[in-house]
Amino acid sequence: MSIKDALHSLTQAGFTSETLVGFDSAPDNVSRFIRQGMQDHPQDVRFFDYCNLDQGATRNALAQAARGHCLAFVDADDLVSENWLRNAVALVYQLERDGQSPIIHPELNWQFDGINHVYSNPAQSDPFFSGHVMAIANYYDAMCVGPTRLWQELPFAERDLENGFALEDYQWFVEATDRGWHHAVAPGTIVFKRRRDTSQHRNSSAAKALIRAIPALAIDRIRHLGRKKT
Repeated sequence: MSIKDALHSLTQAGFTSETLVGFDSAPDNVSRFIRQGMQDHPQDVRFFDYCNLDQGATRNALAQAARGHCLAFVDADDLVSENWLRNAVALVYQLERDGQSPIIHPELNWQFDGINHVYSNPAQSDPFFSGHVMAIANYYDAMCVGPTRLWQELPFAERDLENGFALEDYQWFVEATDRGWHHAVAPGTIVFKRRRDTSQHRNSSAAKALIRAIPALAIDRIRHLGRKKT
């Protein structure tokens, strides 16, 4: 269930990859430990040091540095099923050949440690998917796979918890959906997401943070969110 196993499976399927490791205000001993532990990593590895204290800003910077056709984000304390990257990347190429602009999600998102929840991610074609839900809740987690250009063209919004704005992945998914990106699910895949007692997500929830106003969520427009434009 490690990212190394998932990358090995990706390689066995004929794909090539590089690994970008982003440190955001990490202590020196943490940076040294991870760099040392990745000396035998089978793929090309590049390390980046940032002082953002903002996971969205760090992901934006890594997206700009990425050189591959597809991009996947995995947090350092999370796990993924061995088939996650292989199936998701293959599905990106398949849907692009069909003329879609895809964002691929795992079938299940298993949150552990601080809580113990299992979520089933709906595809946009699923009858349970509704743009109206996105006005009050976020369907998806930032650990997804898509064409790299998606994040290069649509970066995460700036986190501004002091003024009540956070949940940048929630806002990003609404904006991506409004731009016509299509949410799909890679069957049989799982992402294991750790929820700690102290995290940016918990801090945002405690502060009752909101996303910024998005025209697509307006009462006279939300019925069109996630539907094909004609």
